[in-house]
Amino acid sequence: MRRLLGFLKPHGRLVFLLAVLNLLLAGLMTVAPIVTKAIVDDVIAQQQLNRLPGYLALLFGVAGVRAVAQFFFSRERERLGQLVITDIRTALYQKLLALSYGFYDNEQTGRLMSRITSDVESTRMFLAFIVIDSLNQITIIIVMLIALLQLDALLAGIAIVPTILSGIGLYILYSRWRMIHRRIHEQNAVASSVLQDSLSGIKVVKSFSQEEQEQHKYEHAVKELRRLNIEANNRWYTRYPFIGSIPRFMQLLLIAVGGYQVVAGDLSLGALVAAISFTGLMLGAANTLGSQLTALGQTSTAAVRIFEMLDEPVRIKSPERAERIGNIKGDVEFRGVNFKYPTAKANTLKNINIRVPAGTSLAVVGATGSGKSTLVHLIGRFYDPTTGTVLVDGRDVRTVNLDDLRHQIGIVAQEALLFSASIAENIALGRPDATQEEIERAAKLAQAHDFISELPEGYQSLIGERGLGLSGGQRQRIAIARAILLNPKILILDDSMSAVDAETERLLQSAIGSVMQGRTTVLIAHRMSTVQKADHIIVLRDGEVVEQGTHDELMRGGGYYQHVLELQRMTATEAIAGS
Repeated sequence: MRRLLGFLKPHGRLVFLLAVLNLLLAGLMTVAPIVTKAIVDDVIAQQQLNRLPGYLALLFGVAGVRAVAQFFFSRERERLGQLVITDIRTALYQKLLALSYGFYDNEQTGRLMSRITSDVESTRMFLAFIVIDSLNQITIIIVMLIALLQLDALLAGIAIVPTILSGIGLYILYSRWRMIHRRIHEQNAVASSVLQDSLSGIKVVKSFSQEEQEQHKYEHAVKELRRLNIEANNRWYTRYPFIGSIPRFMQLLLIAVGGYQVVAGDLSLGALVAAISFTGLMLGAANTLGSQLTALGQTSTAAVRIFEMLDEPVRIKSPERAERIGNIKGDVEFRGVNFKYPTAKANTLKNINIRVPAGTSLAVVGATGSGKSTLVHLIGRFYDPTTGTVLVDGRDVRTVNLDDLRHQIGIVAQEALLFSASIAENIALGRPDATQEEIERAAKLAQAHDFISELPEGYQSLIGERGLGLSGGQRQRIAIARAILLNPKILILDDSMSAVDAETERLLQSAIGSVMQGRTTVLIAHRMSTVQKADHIIVLRDGEVVEQGTHDELMRGGGYYQHVLELQRMTATEAIAGS
């Protein structure tokens, strides 16, 4: 709770203003009962009707001031909520960007989206409304008790005890009730994940006629969410009416005792009317406070989930005294590298010892799951090896500044992910300051300029989420242009030609051949035509280097490499014969 309130600290002046307005509003609420007492005792009892217009004018004036104060209070409270929600979302997004690949390997996008949307909104409601309004209700209760004390000490005592008992009961009820809301938030995240997965993979769902199955999965998730919400409400509303009735019995007792005092001449009728009004305002504040506790259970759970993410350790980051590096040569070396994913039973990479001299090319070949992508991810330090060292220009990548390192590595992944922006903005992702001429030069090298120029708005054409609206080959060529524009010293092509046709592959090979000049290039490919011109080739099997050498050397070796190449040739021959 204290950490959550910390989000209010940067907005201390606004919180102070709200506190002042809160106190003013509570103080103004005492005016009506006091004026009512005067009307009963002075105007009615004493038959002094000439005083009535003054009292009515006072009530009217106080109502106007209270309306103005309430306007500013509501407006500034809403502004505080918007400021807080911006701060929290910014902090969360900053943390999400800082977290390493390993975190996302075990998290679902829908669960993360739930935290940064619904959980943050719940937290805004807590800080801007529940906290402020609860303080408002507590202030009203305290002010009313003070006003009662000024009227009659006995009546004030009658009001204080039940109020304290009610507050203790509500606290106990809340502390036992909030745990179920943690389960509700978790189930809400599950439902969001099901929805996210279904919508992001809608083409696959429809291709395999899985609409009904996905519908059942989502229905099951939301029905469980409904069950938990009903359970929470039942727990609250079967206990709260008893606790909430305690102050009402107090009001009956106060009327009985106060009535006796009026009859005995120890208390004026106006004072009793004022006391009843004060206790009525207290009851209203207590009931509002009780209803806010229900929301508190929901929002406190959301806050816990937010801080769980904010407290998630960043495992891959620049060391405190990181070595700053300028332009690198691009020499890459794996020295005794082993790597195991946290959830895996065995090592994904085993005793890797490879050196790629600056300006040369390395091709990595192997079956799916052999560790190819994991190997290249270690160069940019997206993961750290379990044991061993990855070096760039002789420096352990764990000792250098991470931004300096990654700015000099261009990566084209197997799945070309594009953002919902213009083509020019996608190409210039790594260099937002690039000129149009530089963007077009990169696109030409990637064989993308021609099809971009044919689009209605050319380089300013907007593409949909994940590059929808473009073919796989077109997306891949834009991704390659993006890497080329970065002008990296190390270029990584992670099976980047898997989505292009033979003609486009031929053009890209020619283009990449010129781009590779003077750069260290690591290629992952299943098509042997892509890798056979590399300076050095390694073959991975179950995370181990089982063969290495040039294309000619491996062909003479008669091993796995030659076997895969012959299979591809046979497949191509069969495809031609079948056509």
